[in-house]
Amino acid sequence: MPSLPAPLARMIEVRGMPCTVTGTEDLSPSFRRVHLAGERLKGREWAPCQVTTFLVSPTAFRRYTPDAVDTVTGRMSILFHRHSTVSPGPTSPGDAWLGSLTAGDLVSAMGLEATRGFRARAEPGTTLVCGDATTVGLWYSMIHWLGDRARVCGVVEVPAQDVPVVRGLLPGVQVVAQSQQPGEAVLSWLGDAPPQEVTQAYLAGHGQTVQRARNVVRTRYDLHRSVIHTQPYWATGKAGL
Repeated sequence: MPSLPAPLARMIEVRGMPCTVTGTEDLSPSFRRVHLAGERLKGREWAPCQVTTFLVSPTAFRRYTPDAVDTVTGRMSILFHRHSTVSPGPTSPGDAWLGSLTAGDLVSAMGLEATRGFRARAEPGTTLVCGDATTVGLWYSMIHWLGDRARVCGVVEVPAQDVPVVRGLLPGVQVVAQSQQPGEAVLSWLGDAPPQEVTQAYLAGHGQTVQRARNVVRTRYDLHRSVIHTQPYWATGKAGL
């Protein structure tokens, strides 16, 4: 996401939904879940694929996907992937902000919405999902939202240190250790996966991988373009989307 001058960024932030951090939990070396509560979360419409935005520094915004939202009690949780645990170099603005959050902190969640082309649909049959560590919260919410209305299968690549925990979070989804090249493990799995009947597909995460996986999924599962839903979260060479 683009950066803005600090005064303008602050003007946008104060229009968001005030939320209180009610707790944090580290599920694995790279994954931290943050629990939030806010009166303005009550009564909102919510489904997987919706994202919210936070001001993570005086000038930088980042979008994140909630893994659960209770619009009756006004509570929300977000499963964050901390890139800095596996990536050398300085800590990113998003990771630095996440590391500073403690219970009782006040934050502003700006929006809770999905793009027109990437929205959750409860289609009977089998839903295929593909992504990386940035999509674990998304697929977690999708699995629970669909429940017994549809089967979920697919593949997610995450750092090797996080594989056991993510396997427990995503039943039915193959969780593989990522390699140095983003998307390599996902595309390898798709190339070797046994054929099966798929109703719809959701592809998210690394932008270049999403583009390549879309073509593989379309031909391998004989899917029409209209039932393959894509959403890049980040891309090689870009600081954030």
